[in-house]
Amino acid sequence: MLLLYAIAVGLLLGLVSGGRLSALAGQRIRWWPVALGGLFFQLILFSPAVAEVIGDAGPPLYVGSTGLVLLALLVNARLPGFWLIGLGAVLNLTAIVANGGYMPASPEALAALHGIAALPTEAYSNSAVAGAHTNLALLGDIFYLPRPFPLANVFSIGDVLIGLGGALFVARTMHRHVPAPSPARSGQVAAAVR
Repeated sequence: MLLLYAIAVGLLLGLVSGGRLSALAGQRIRWWPVALGGLFFQLILFSPAVAEVIGDAGPPLYVGSTGLVLLALLVNARLPGFWLIGLGAVLNLTAIVANGGYMPASPEALAALHGIAALPTEAYSNSAVAGAHTNLALLGDIFYLPRPFPLANVFSIGDVLIGLGGALFVARTMHRHVPAPSPARSGQVAAAVR
């Protein structure tokens, strides 16, 4: 959810620095259906109805869908900011795989956000409370966006990099030159319309 804030910041920076929204519309992102499909699958996976019954299948499904999203990001590494987004996704996936399919969440960050150092649900979640058994805890959700901010949640160093990359992508792409249609091409379109 931090990415939504980052996109808003990128739009603001792009507009303030003279960028154009129309340049975003012309940007081609390869494999975008794979990335959106992986993220949509995770929304379903963590929905209360599915999370209650998913059981042991949850972690491998989460790792697999995250891997698909990462693959789609890497295919687009040439785009501005995507190397940062990809690096953040690699760090997140590393922490998830190192902890058996769960993203470790700092008890301190959870306590600051929820008032308790535990996760608020017993259903399958992508998070697990970090402890002495946690691998690579520094890559887990160690920060938090406090209430009353909308979408308050815990987040990781990887999420910060994903957000920075997303803001960079939006702001830089808004400054991309969008070529005007050539007169010959305009004439062909006009003739085709008649």
